[in-house]
Amino acid sequence: MTKPKNNISAAVLLSVLFPLISAPGAYAQVGAYANLSAGAEAVNVPLPKAPRRVSSVATASGEKSFASRESQKIIKMSDAALAAATPDQRIQMLRTLISDSRPNNNNNNDSTDWDQENLEKAILRVLSSAPDAASFDYVYYRVGKDKLEYSVSWYGDIEDIVKRYRGGVTPGDWDGLTRYVNTVARAVPSGRNYIKFLIDGKDAIPMGKEVFGSAQKSINIEVFQLQADEVGRGFADLLSAKAKAGVKVRMIIDEHGSNLEHDQDVTQLMNSMRANGIDIRVRPAPHMEKHLDHRKVMVIDGKVGFTGGMNIGRSYQVDWHDQQTLVRGPAVAKLQQSFVDHWKAVGGSFGADEDLFPAIDEDPEGVQTEVITHTGWEDQNIKAMYLRAIGTAQKSIKIANPYFTDKDVIDALRAASRRGVKVLLVLPQDNDMAIVQHASRASYPKLVKAGVQVYEYKGRMAHEKVAVFDGHWATFGSSNLDERSLKNNDELNLVIDDYRLGQDIELRLFDADLPNCELMNNYSPSLLDHMANLVNGML
Repeated sequence: MTKPKNNISAAVLLSVLFPLISAPGAYAQVGAYANLSAGAEAVNVPLPKAPRRVSSVATASGEKSFASRESQKIIKMSDAALAAATPDQRIQMLRTLISDSRPNNNNNNDSTDWDQENLEKAILRVLSSAPDAASFDYVYYRVGKDKLEYSVSWYGDIEDIVKRYRGGVTPGDWDGLTRYVNTVARAVPSGRNYIKFLIDGKDAIPMGKEVFGSAQKSINIEVFQLQADEVGRGFADLLSAKAKAGVKVRMIIDEHGSNLEHDQDVTQLMNSMRANGIDIRVRPAPHMEKHLDHRKVMVIDGKVGFTGGMNIGRSYQVDWHDQQTLVRGPAVAKLQQSFVDHWKAVGGSFGADEDLFPAIDEDPEGVQTEVITHTGWEDQNIKAMYLRAIGTAQKSIKIANPYFTDKDVIDALRAASRRGVKVLLVLPQDNDMAIVQHASRASYPKLVKAGVQVYEYKGRMAHEKVAVFDGHWATFGSSNLDERSLKNNDELNLVIDDYRLGQDIELRLFDADLPNCELMNNYSPSLLDHMANLVNGML
């Protein structure tokens, strides 16, 4: 994302710190219960209740219980019944139990500590009933760390279960990583695809002009930001020409990402594009801007796709150091599906006879590819993927990312370095988000102490989101390594497993960038860095 660079002083940060801490946190997911109930299988597992005040229920001893009947049924389930439950059923059961749980806050005089004790035991039993780490993480990330830890009197009980499931990662087990990612993200491998890794506008602009210029039927675009500068207007002219030639052109942009409330130039550009036959829809900015559509997806005729870190505008194609990927092959259908889902969500439709998913053959010389999506506040697929990949690495981890603050990722990289993996980070020295840069720098000393090589790329904003593990397993796309991306926003990354492409990325990106980087071994964080690190997750 890009915003006018904002140099934050300590005084300004202090002035916003306390209001931010007192502000409401994550907003409720509208209609979550109705959607879950509608999609539930006809199985003998209690559904979570709609949010309401729970009436007391008489126990066998005659005392009243604040645990609902649904929770009491779960409490009584045998270990065998819990083990037989599906991951989605475990999610339902945990949500039911959590809605009743009142740790350290039992003010019902007619209730007993026995109720809370059994609710907490049931939460731990359900969570511990997953057969493996992938099934566990599928549940854990969808229920949510905070909800689970706040549902029990001692959050360490939850942490112990997490450590037990995640302690079995085998370095070098890349097949195991694939199975894990497929389970957690409900992903299906997309076979062999032609993947062209594009760096900066010098690669992306000529390729884009060629592919968009060849469009015959449709162009579908989903981006976080459209800029009304010479690059944005030039792209709009290209799309307008295709629309006038009979190509169906659709575009989704994020309201917050494109700053539509304040940037009249973007609004005027959109109106001009609409007048030329382009169907543009806006993803509305939600409450407190906490769930944004940060994906970057472009699909041409259902057969060729682009995805990566680039939005549309001078920042991404000219001024910044950024990355985009050309995709030809079956993985394009997954990019198209991302667009289709979000297009329908903003009220868009398709022609009854439109072939959105034409058959696409694999490329025999291509690379094994998967498309991993993350939906904000519903899952944490990309975070789970990153953490597991870090644990699987044996030799090297190379990461270039602009917004790097996630504490779990930082801790995992430190652990990998301590066990002998060579870990290299490349972060921007001239970050457009000053508070994120300060927060990232607060972690430099502990990363360096663990043996991680931390570099800052000099001269311009580095916006690429790329990681290569052991020289062959790589992921790149829209996702940053901060809470906004890994938890709040909708994101999409490609995953490839191929030594040729892995080595190409290391050579053309990491090796080429290091001479223009500063090694941060002796960096001492400022007070402002530490303060930014405290509040960064709230912004």
